Amino acid sequence: MPVQVDNRHPHLRVSKTALATLLRAHLKALGRPRGVVDVSLVQDREIHTLNLQWRGVDGPTDVLSFAFDEAQSPTGPVDLLGDLVISLDAAERQAAAMCKQFALSDYGLWHEVAFLATHGLLHLLGYDHHRAADAARMEALERQLIATVTAAPVHQLDRSDHGL
Repeated sequence: MPVQVDNRHPHLRVSKTALATLLRAHLKALGRPRGVVDVSLVQDREIHTLNLQWRGVDGPTDVLSFAFDEAQSPTGPVDLLGDLVISLDAAERQAAAMCKQFALSDYGLWHEVAFLATHGLLHLLGYDHHRAADAARMEALERQLIATVTAAPVHQLDRSDHGL
């Protein structure tokens, strides 16, 4: 199975099947239908630990992407891309902020997780947002992909705690 989703959060839930289906559709649209991605849905505490360990940032973030080194990825019938870790706590906060800031009544945890997974997937594929031109290219692709899920202005929310 090219996309595996593991929910390790004790209380919050999103449909693992729907998230895997969304990411498989994104992979197909991006020309990587054999892409293999593992997604872990966690609490702030777990993503904080990973953020400190791997990025040296002492605090939680919303999504982390751990791309496999292409040189180490075996060739064959699959395309090992990497792992995504998404904080459902952060996603819940950000979904609530979206609803409040933009007076949305139909934006929830699922929409925010779908956005974060899309964002993280693009990082696995080599996109980043460190330079303005790269950020614009990545955002345009995110808009195109996330349009299948929501029309909410996901890029207008202040995500300053997102971590680069």
